[in-house]
Amino acid sequence: MKQASLCMLAFFAMMLSHSATCSAQSGYSFEFMDDFFKPCHSYRNPFEERIETERHDFTQSTTTVGYGVAQLEGGYSYFYKDHDDEIEHTHVAPEMLLRLGLSEDIEFRLRFNYAWRFIDVADHEDGAQDLIWSFKLGMTEQCGYRPESALELRFSAPSGADIFSTQRVDHGIDYIYGWELAEFWELSGSTGYGTGGLDDIGLIPSEPAEDWFIVWNQSVALGAELTENITLYHEFYGLFSHALQDNFNIVVYNIGVDYFVTDDFVLDLRFGKGLTDDADDFFAGFGGGVRF
Repeated sequence: MKQASLCMLAFFAMMLSHSATCSAQSGYSFEFMDDFFKPCHSYRNPFEERIETERHDFTQSTTTVGYGVAQLEGGYSYFYKDHDDEIEHTHVAPEMLLRLGLSEDIEFRLRFNYAWRFIDVADHEDGAQDLIWSFKLGMTEQCGYRPESALELRFSAPSGADIFSTQRVDHGIDYIYGWELAEFWELSGSTGYGTGGLDDIGLIPSEPAEDWFIVWNQSVALGAELTENITLYHEFYGLFSHALQDNFNIVVYNIGVDYFVTDDFVLDLRFGKGLTDDADDFFAGFGGGVRF
């Protein structure tokens, strides 16, 4: 864990060293910092760009919703796992995420989810997860090799059902970065961690209130714009636990499509397959987002 922390610190230091020339235009190392000093009327108009959601793929977007915007996202996912002839089906909804733009590069987020889990050799379980609240900060714009990036600071409120709640306030960090490679191609990724299986019902152990552990995450995604209204992405991501008696290593391949009905309304569809024994064998989901 110490080694991973040092790697993350080194990565942030590298981003800072490369930002000197690009940030000279605004005078600040990170984009969100100048929001405290410039007037609201000088903020960018978020409706000049089409909507970007955080759902479907694991890797989130590198942008914030923008000042004065309310964006609602949601959907449904199904997970299937066959482990030692024990078959598990999980249904998850409404995957609700409310995003509120507090400034040009700062947003507040509230996430709610509910799960129904059916296991062949046990009673079925259902309940809400702990409520997740977070802040997302715009960090850097793309400049040369330096990516466009954002940072999410996540926290939980122990409000969920006993079978899914850790009964404590957990926290996590996700650093998201991306490069526009060409007019219709984008490479992105994320690096972070969360305590207690934060924000993922599938990672919570059978006794969530008794186990304290960390989950490190890493992802990489390649997106392409197929038409004016349709985008496609391919993604690999990994989740690796630390401090559990039986640590897990989850690696997943995920593919999905976005269909932009309008610039303010998008629908999505995804499919994924686990590549390690600890991962779900298969999952699929659909949903969308709308902004106001």
